[in-house]
Amino acid sequence: MKGKKTLRISLMLVFTAAVLLVVQTRCRHSDLDASTLDKVCYTRDIAPILSGCSDPTKGCHTQNGGESGYVFTDYASVYKAVKTPFNAQKSPLYQAITGKGFKQLMPPSGPLSQANRILIRVWIDQGAVNDPTCVTTVGTVNSVGSTIADKVCFQRDLLPVLSTSCGITGCHDQASHKSGYIVTNYPTVMSNLVKAGSPATSRLYTVINGNTSSENFMPPKPYPALSAAVKDSIFNWIKNGALNDVCVSSCDTTGVITYQNQIATLISKNCISCHIGANASKGILLDTYANVKAYLDNGKLLAAVKGTTIQMPPGYKITTCELREIELWKANGAIQN
Repeated sequence: MKGKKTLRISLMLVFTAAVLLVVQTRCRHSDLDASTLDKVCYTRDIAPILSGCSDPTKGCHTQNGGESGYVFTDYASVYKAVKTPFNAQKSPLYQAITGKGFKQLMPPSGPLSQANRILIRVWIDQGAVNDPTCVTTVGTVNSVGSTIADKVCFQRDLLPVLSTSCGITGCHDQASHKSGYIVTNYPTVMSNLVKAGSPATSRLYTVINGNTSSENFMPPKPYPALSAAVKDSIFNWIKNGALNDVCVSSCDTTGVITYQNQIATLISKNCISCHIGANASKGILLDTYANVKAYLDNGKLLAAVKGTTIQMPPGYKITTCELREIELWKANGAIQN
């Protein structure tokens, strides 16, 4: 038990340190995208931080003497102090610990560490939920602090993103092979884009970070940049040997299918790279629940992924399981959360 506890503590320290590193290298904290980070849990991560604020010996935010009307003894009380889930910047809790909107920075005995403030902020931006299934996972920790429970697999995790972001017509597909690079299959990616075990010397990783002087940042504008989560998945995959292992799909059609739990991830992996922003392909936006549902309702989303009109994503098909997820989502009323 002691060894497991030590492992959990070590993982959390790596998590917070990594997130802190990202925040410190950016101009504004508002650039931190909580959706790319592993889930922050109330019981495991947040309650221990706030326990000092509800210590009866200090008489602050206890059940009997809640300072400024706020009590931090349980989740329901803390949630009242959150007030604006998904928006930490407007949350009284986050404003208090960062000195915004209050005369005195909280706690008055001294500010929370920056790492703990970031954890609270990410938790609020992720919805400030009290998920009973939230547990520590043991896996690779990427550069934005996201713990990857399963290893990153080329076919399952990377090929869909590379195909829709880089392997499109006129760029790095089999026919165009711009600059001699093809990203639509494992052998061609490995032939001249990846040095297994060394992301820093792998062109696939350096160009998506804009770290080369000889080539521009990839994907080039007006195409949207890859998300931090995708970049870190590529980093971890290369670092761990750039293997082409057979991996079990994370797709799951059991239980209730919702946009937040299944469909958003599916769209992000297979479609979002082409269908976001002012330059979205054919003007089709799939960047929000409302937009995705609109194309689900008019039949175009299923027609495209089934290939009955035009094959989407271009160059490959989503898995049978992923298709079934979309069908079940529609059949059950296209629930958002």
